[in-house]
Amino acid sequence: MTASRPIFKRRDGRLRRRHIALGAMIALAALWLAAVSRIHVNASWSDEAWGYAVFPLFGAAPQVGDRVLFEPPESVDSPVPYLKTVRGVPGMRIEVGDDGTVRLDGVAVARAKTHALDGRPLAAIAPGTIPPGHYYLHADHVDSHDSRYAEIGLAPAARILGRAIAMPDIPWLGLKGPLVGPEDVDEAGAAPILPQPSDDDRAGPTAGTPPVEEAR
Repeated sequence: MTASRPIFKRRDGRLRRRHIALGAMIALAALWLAAVSRIHVNASWSDEAWGYAVFPLFGAAPQVGDRVLFEPPESVDSPVPYLKTVRGVPGMRIEVGDDGTVRLDGVAVARAKTHALDGRPLAAIAPGTIPPGHYYLHADHVDSHDSRYAEIGLAPAARILGRAIAMPDIPWLGLKGPLVGPEDVDEAGAAPILPQPSDDDRAGPTAGTPPVEEAR
């Protein structure tokens, strides 16, 4: 009886390791599924990636340089979230020059245009200090629709959906670079033709791969 105990112990050890390995595989599969369900398709040709995986902030404050996805103000009536980079954090000073140049703590970051590509007038963001819980979000493209304009303004933390990580190209699936290009413009060349949502789309994005637009 005593001689057989080590055999049972070895069997128990192997069984325990198998259970641990199986649990780890299930956990990894769950993480993978969670990541896939948070992939947003990029609908802006001014960005190099075809899509972004978005991860929750888990209570951490965004930092300068973070790429984030956020919901623009409801007044903008955008059917998709915006992809931007954090350039201003609470406490930084915003200044706007006569020529529309926007500066953060004295450093020029953008120039606000007087009119949008569709002809509507645009007002620059008001000067002041970024308050707690708000962020200046920016994209380097000259036509980016971001915090340089009053109608977007500073993004409250509650509207930031998470940090965005660029997805690698998958050529065999046709996923390589932005899915729209500068050739996707109307006949007047005035504005990019981005995917227009149907009434069903406005009620809610398609599960799994909602688009993300850097509107201009």
